[in-house]
Amino acid sequence: MQRRQKPQAKIDRKPTTAEVLGATQRAGRNGSRDRLFTASQIAEFEYCPLAWWYEQFEPVAQADTEEQFARLVELEHEHGAQAPALPEYQVVEQLLVRKGAFDEGREQHLEHAEEVEEAENIPVGMTTTRRTRLLTVVIVVILLIALLLIVAALVAR
Repeated sequence: MQRRQKPQAKIDRKPTTAEVLGATQRAGRNGSRDRLFTASQIAEFEYCPLAWWYEQFEPVAQADTEEQFARLVELEHEHGAQAPALPEYQVVEQLLVRKGAFDEGREQHLEHAEEVEEAENIPVGMTTTRRTRLLTVVIVVILLIALLLIVAALVAR
Protein backbone atom coordinates (compact mmCIF):
# COMPACT_ATOMS: atom_id res chain seq x y z
CA MET A 1 0.00 0.00 0.00
CA GLN A 2 1.52 3.27 -1.12
CA ARG A 3 1.16 6.40 0.92
CA ARG A 4 0.12 9.52 -0.80
CA GLN A 5 2.15 12.58 -0.12
CA LYS A 6 0.15 15.64 0.63
CA PRO A 7 0.92 18.60 -1.60
CA GLN A 8 2.72 21.25 0.37
CA ALA A 9 1.21 24.68 0.55
CA LYS A 10 3.24 27.46 -1.02
CA ILE A 11 4.51 29.84 1.63
CA ASP A 12 5.19 33.46 0.66
CA ARG A 13 8.38 34.31 2.49
CA LYS A 14 11.81 35.69 1.77
CA PRO A 15 14.34 33.00 0.90
CA THR A 16 17.27 32.54 3.26
CA THR A 17 20.80 33.35 2.18
CA ALA A 18 21.67 29.65 1.99
CA GLU A 19 18.60 28.88 -0.15
CA VAL A 20 19.29 31.71 -2.56
CA LEU A 21 23.00 31.05 -2.93
CA GLY A 22 22.46 27.28 -3.20
CA ALA A 23 19.75 27.62 -5.84
CA THR A 24 21.75 30.21 -7.74
CA GLN A 25 24.81 28.04 -7.76
CA ARG A 26 22.79 25.01 -8.93
CA ALA A 27 21.09 27.09 -11.63
CA GLY A 28 24.27 28.80 -12.72
CA ARG A 29 26.63 25.82 -12.92
CA ASN A 30 28.74 25.77 -15.99
CA GLY A 31 30.06 22.25 -16.18
CA SER A 32 31.72 21.63 -12.82
CA ARG A 33 32.39 25.29 -11.97
CA ASP A 34 30.15 27.12 -9.52
CA ARG A 35 29.03 30.64 -10.19
CA LEU A 36 31.07 33.39 -8.55
CA PHE A 37 29.34 36.44 -7.12
CA THR A 38 30.67 39.97 -7.46
CA ALA A 39 30.79 42.38 -4.53
CA SER A 40 28.01 44.47 -6.06
CA GLN A 41 25.79 41.38 -6.41
CA ILE A 42 26.36 40.56 -2.74
CA ALA A 43 25.55 44.15 -1.78
CA GLU A 44 22.36 44.04 -3.85
CA PHE A 45 21.43 40.76 -2.19
CA GLU A 46 22.01 42.22 1.28
CA TYR A 47 19.86 45.24 0.44
CA CYS A 48 16.88 43.15 -0.64
CA PRO A 49 17.30 39.37 -1.09
CA LEU A 50 13.89 38.91 -2.64
CA ALA A 51 14.45 41.60 -5.29
CA TRP A 52 17.87 40.15 -6.05
CA TRP A 53 16.34 36.69 -6.49
CA TYR A 54 13.68 38.01 -8.84
CA GLU A 55 16.29 39.93 -10.85
CA GLN A 56 18.22 36.71 -11.37
CA PHE A 57 15.36 34.33 -12.21
CA GLU A 58 12.04 36.08 -12.84
CA PRO A 59 10.87 37.59 -16.14
CA VAL A 60 9.24 40.42 -14.16
CA ALA A 61 12.72 41.74 -13.43
CA GLN A 62 13.55 41.93 -17.13
CA ALA A 63 10.31 43.76 -17.97
CA ASP A 64 10.48 47.44 -18.77
CA THR A 65 9.45 50.14 -16.32
CA GLU A 66 5.98 50.64 -17.78
CA GLU A 67 5.15 46.93 -17.47
CA GLN A 68 6.34 46.93 -13.87
CA PHE A 69 4.23 49.99 -13.02
CA ALA A 70 1.27 48.27 -14.71
CA ARG A 71 1.83 45.21 -12.50
CA LEU A 72 1.82 47.41 -9.38
CA VAL A 73 -1.49 48.93 -10.48
CA GLU A 74 -2.93 45.44 -11.12
CA LEU A 75 -1.92 44.31 -7.64
CA GLU A 76 -3.44 47.45 -6.13
CA HIS A 77 -6.73 46.79 -7.93
CA GLU A 78 -6.74 43.12 -6.92
CA HIS A 79 -5.74 43.53 -3.27
CA GLY A 80 -6.62 47.12 -2.40
CA ALA A 81 -4.91 48.60 0.66
CA GLN A 82 -3.12 45.31 1.41
CA ALA A 83 -1.19 45.40 -1.89
CA PRO A 84 1.95 47.10 -0.49
CA ALA A 85 2.31 44.26 2.04
CA LEU A 86 2.50 41.60 -0.70
CA PRO A 87 5.99 40.23 -1.43
CA GLU A 88 5.44 40.54 -5.19
CA TYR A 89 4.46 44.19 -4.83
CA GLN A 90 7.52 44.90 -2.68
CA VAL A 91 9.80 43.17 -5.17
CA VAL A 92 8.48 45.10 -8.16
CA GLU A 93 8.70 48.32 -6.14
CA GLN A 94 12.33 47.59 -5.21
CA LEU A 95 13.14 46.81 -8.84
CA LEU A 96 11.67 50.15 -9.88
CA VAL A 97 13.65 51.93 -7.16
CA ARG A 98 16.84 50.32 -8.41
CA LYS A 99 16.07 51.43 -11.94
CA GLY A 100 15.56 54.97 -10.68
CA ALA A 101 11.97 55.03 -11.89
CA PHE A 102 10.92 57.16 -8.94
CA ASP A 103 13.74 59.70 -9.29
CA GLU A 104 11.67 62.05 -11.44
CA GLY A 105 8.85 61.99 -8.92
CA ARG A 106 11.29 62.65 -6.07
CA GLU A 107 12.77 65.60 -7.95
CA GLN A 108 9.31 67.04 -8.56
CA HIS A 109 8.42 66.57 -4.90
CA LEU A 110 11.62 68.30 -3.73
CA GLU A 111 11.08 71.21 -6.14
CA HIS A 112 7.51 71.62 -4.92
CA ALA A 113 8.61 71.41 -1.27
CA GLU A 114 11.21 74.13 -1.87
CA GLU A 115 8.62 76.35 -3.55
CA VAL A 116 6.21 75.90 -0.65
CA GLU A 117 8.97 76.60 1.87
CA GLU A 118 9.95 79.80 0.05
CA ALA A 119 6.33 80.93 -0.13
CA GLU A 120 5.84 80.29 3.59
CA ASN A 121 9.11 81.96 4.63
CA ILE A 122 8.38 85.35 3.09
CA PRO A 123 5.20 86.18 5.07
CA VAL A 124 6.61 84.67 8.26
CA GLY A 125 9.66 86.97 8.00
CA MET A 126 7.42 90.00 7.51
CA THR A 127 5.22 89.03 10.44
CA THR A 128 8.26 88.57 12.67
CA THR A 129 9.54 92.03 11.69
CA ARG A 130 6.16 93.60 12.44
CA ARG A 131 5.96 91.84 15.79
CA THR A 132 9.48 92.93 16.70
CA ARG A 133 8.66 96.56 15.88
CA LEU A 134 5.45 96.42 17.89
CA LEU A 135 7.22 94.86 20.86
CA THR A 136 9.93 97.54 20.73
CA VAL A 137 7.33 100.33 20.71
CA VAL A 138 5.46 98.79 23.66
CA ILE A 139 8.69 98.47 25.69
CA VAL A 140 9.65 102.11 24.97
CA VAL A 141 6.18 103.33 26.00
CA ILE A 142 6.32 101.33 29.25
CA LEU A 143 9.80 102.72 30.03
CA LEU A 144 8.60 106.29 29.39
CA ILE A 145 5.61 105.79 31.69
CA ALA A 146 7.90 104.32 34.38
CA LEU A 147 10.25 107.32 34.11
CA LEU A 148 7.32 109.77 34.28
CA LEU A 149 6.00 108.03 37.42
CA ILE A 150 9.45 108.14 39.06
CA VAL A 151 9.81 111.85 38.24
CA ALA A 152 6.25 112.53 39.52
CA ALA A 153 7.01 110.68 42.74
CA LEU A 154 10.19 112.75 43.29
CA VAL A 155 8.42 116.04 42.57
CA ALA A 156 5.49 115.16 44.86
CA ARG A 157 7.82 114.78 47.90
